[in-house]
Amino acid sequence: MARSVAEQLAFRTATPDDAPFAADVMTALFPRSPWDPVSLRYWWSQPDESMEIARFIVLRGERPIGFAHIDHARWDVDPERYASIWGDLMPAERSGDLLRAFLDAMEERLRADGARTIRVRAEEDDALRIDTILARGYKEDRRHKRWELDLIANRERLLAMTRESRARMRREGVELITLADDRDPDVVNKIWRLSEEAGDDVPTTMPRIPETMESYVRWTRAPEIHSDRFWIARVDDDVVGLSVLGYPPVRGVVGTEWTATARSVRGRGIARALKCETLAQAIALGIDRVRTGNDSANAPILHINETMGYHLTPASINYLRPV
Repeated sequence: MARSVAEQLAFRTATPDDAPFAADVMTALFPRSPWDPVSLRYWWSQPDESMEIARFIVLRGERPIGFAHIDHARWDVDPERYASIWGDLMPAERSGDLLRAFLDAMEERLRADGARTIRVRAEEDDALRIDTILARGYKEDRRHKRWELDLIANRERLLAMTRESRARMRREGVELITLADDRDPDVVNKIWRLSEEAGDDVPTTMPRIPETMESYVRWTRAPEIHSDRFWIARVDDDVVGLSVLGYPPVRGVVGTEWTATARSVRGRGIARALKCETLAQAIALGIDRVRTGNDSANAPILHINETMGYHLTPASINYLRPV
């Protein structure tokens, strides 16, 4: 008798050495958005003080055909018990039956771990995955808008915006500087605290888990982050804004990692000025395009993207389901 689809799959624990394969899976599925193997291996090698994480390589027989990643905050910091499923299968192996078996296995692990609500994500143009998710009773929660900016076509306009923003910042006493050029020994602590304040203002359904200083430091040291491309805004001794583009070391599209401003200075054009500096720098480095992403309810940053000339690309959709 033929084995069921679920019986055809096995899951072995993944290690950081498996990260390049996982990056290859996602790159094969979505070549418009390649995953960088070096960056992914770095992140798979890092601990996370607030999270419980498990990763697996999906096997069909002896052959690896995909990867799975499940995570959730420690229940003592998230009593609502939200958890997430990530990962996918190689295009040649992908089918509704196998995706259902994949989700079955991961949901069962999270259920056994005590999760109460599970999140999964799909690209808005991935009909197979969306249909599979909806058939399991998940409901759409939030959309994460994605944008791309052509730096060649918009070069002169962006450089003119940068000059205007620099002049405005000088008039208002705001210094724009890279992290590499900042000599404040406490600067990383300051940008971490700023990021925590700004992070609390990002629209979300799942509870936001505070990021530890240790985790933030690991982000500033990631392969895609360069201190001389990490822009911060200062008013006297205070760090009041930051904007960072990530540069994948092997493959992928340069994109915004994080832009944030202190509540006390919002409305003064600081976020725009910082983003302008990152874009002018990318132009000088010969980058042809950059990407960014924002929650669809984050009106201020969406407005900045639109006025800078970004155009929309396929969004990602979060789905939630009670366990």
